[in-house]
Amino acid sequence: MALVKCKECGKDVSESAKKCPHCGVDLIEKKEVNKRKCPDCGNDVDKDDKVCKNCGCPLVEEKSDALSDVGKTITENLDKITGASSKSYVTIKDLFKNSLDKHTQEDMDDVFIVGGKNTTPDIKEINPKNTTAWVYLRILAFFAIALVAMYLGYNNFKNDNFLPGLIILGAFAVPVTVLIFFFEIDLFKKIPFHRILAYFILGGALSLIVTILLNTIFVVEKLDVAGAIITGFVEEVAKAIIVIYFLSKEKKANYILDGLLIGAAVGAGFAAFETAGYILRFGIAGGNEQMFNVMILRAILAPGGHVAWAAIEGAGLMFVKGYINKLENKHYTDTTFLTICLIPIALHSIWDMPFGGEGLSMYLKYGILIIGAWAVVVYFINLGLKQVDDVKEYYSKKNDKSNESSDESKKIVRKIKVIKKIDKDGNVKEERKVIEE
Repeated sequence: MALVKCKECGKDVSESAKKCPHCGVDLIEKKEVNKRKCPDCGNDVDKDDKVCKNCGCPLVEEKSDALSDVGKTITENLDKITGASSKSYVTIKDLFKNSLDKHTQEDMDDVFIVGGKNTTPDIKEINPKNTTAWVYLRILAFFAIALVAMYLGYNNFKNDNFLPGLIILGAFAVPVTVLIFFFEIDLFKKIPFHRILAYFILGGALSLIVTILLNTIFVVEKLDVAGAIITGFVEEVAKAIIVIYFLSKEKKANYILDGLLIGAAVGAGFAAFETAGYILRFGIAGGNEQMFNVMILRAILAPGGHVAWAAIEGAGLMFVKGYINKLENKHYTDTTFLTICLIPIALHSIWDMPFGGEGLSMYLKYGILIIGAWAVVVYFINLGLKQVDDVKEYYSKKNDKSNESSDESKKIVRKIKVIKKIDKDGNVKEERKVIEE
């Protein structure tokens, strides 16, 4: 964790500390209500300032509306849960602003060719304020074209050989698209894409198996409120177990953005395989119409479901680990991590609860839950981007100390000079002479 100055005594304290260990002041309650963050440099500025005193960025007057107030409330509560002082690097709009820009094939190659000795960027070259994604939309277009072709082959030409491809594409299209988004925003670019595919396939299959095993212990006879809570608990615990296992084995995963990515891979695999099963079952039971309805509905809802929930779990684990420490058993039972995991469990449980009816009210419930899930995801994306700056600062200070130590050693060597002399009898005598700098 980075160090910040206590505003009461001025001494260094951890940014995650709730109280100053030196003077005991409550750091959380000491936040000034008349301050806001500069959108460019992230430093504190007065609400009435027109220009940032640190970087000169023009400041737009903050407009208070219901949506922004809800976002602030979510962020403040998440800060209380994590103990962090979050910083806004990007909004959801910033992440998608370049989606429709023109890009070359070479640009796309650069996105996927990462993780090697020559294809992993130096930490000094990473700019967290330039975080954006665009490849995911091309991937979605590829899926859409192939899906239309499969649909025509099955529905119009009445060829059943197209049905397996139709189910696979319909189930995998959106989860894979969302996974690509998380792959793009992992600025460290240390984990190769082939490993992410492995986590997607293996993670989806293994988390489903763990879910079945847990269901033998936590039996759900009816999907009422209690049944929904058990289902949310079982499925999120199952995914969290696999996410924890993969993060513990992945040597290149060290940061919050890595946790988001690997968590999203497991969640996307779970969502894709589960949806394929639902499409097949409803198709057998209710025919083509029900099959297509399930395919479309689950595709629309997929971004705010399993992928986002598992991403939150992965981010939470890497947050409590920190970027300096290695992942240890104590992190798996860390109170903050477990509290963060309660968020996807709660979202999943409410998702499955039998209230909201059908039609518009049902979609309204899903919409609110999707917005809530992505508010948490964006919060952890911003924590991950802040961590980029923290890591850069950490290594910069480490290199400065190393250079100072090296320079000091050189000074010591230069200060002492050994002079050898031979007297008239042929004996060698040494004289040590101190040389002033």
